[in-house]
Amino acid sequence: MEESGENWPCDSDLEICDDVIFEDGDSESYDDEFEDSTDRNGRYERELREKMLTLSATIPGLKKMDDNSILDKARQYVKQLQERVKELEEVRSNNVDSDNCGTSIDILPDVKARVLQKQVLITIHCEKQKSAMLKILTHLQNLHLLVIYNSVLQFGISNFDITIVAQMDDGYNITVDELVKTLRRVILTQ
Repeated sequence: MEESGENWPCDSDLEICDDVIFEDGDSESYDDEFEDSTDRNGRYERELREKMLTLSATIPGLKKMDDNSILDKARQYVKQLQERVKELEEVRSNNVDSDNCGTSIDILPDVKARVLQKQVLITIHCEKQKSAMLKILTHLQNLHLLVIYNSVLQFGISNFDITIVAQMDDGYNITVDELVKTLRRVILTQ
């Protein structure tokens, strides 16, 4: 007979099956192997989906849930955090250089701002300073923001929580990110 099997008898006792029989007598089906592969792929996809959902839960402001949106937003968020770390390191080094005692402040200001039409909501968590509120209000006035409402609460022994609602004047022309950065600088300057 030839190797190709062309001349094999049609009525052979050989049966084509998907089982493999090993020397020790155990058998394994190709179907089982396919199912195992399918199970592994399904498990991998479930784990990947769970990880994407976990990642999406850690990213603030994420509205879309498709994988590309999650990864794009995560990349942008990491970049934003890296910029914030760089900014904080610069502030910390500036404070060490300018501080008479040679120590930097332990609590850096947490400044957030939101814009709705012509109004700006500003929330600040900062270290308690005598002139902090005066510096902030003066700075906002210089940026053409008219303060409509403000509240200062002592938080703990040495911190303030400040909330400000301001109206944009015609001369207001900076972005929210720039506003946040300039307020941080104003609060940190002695």
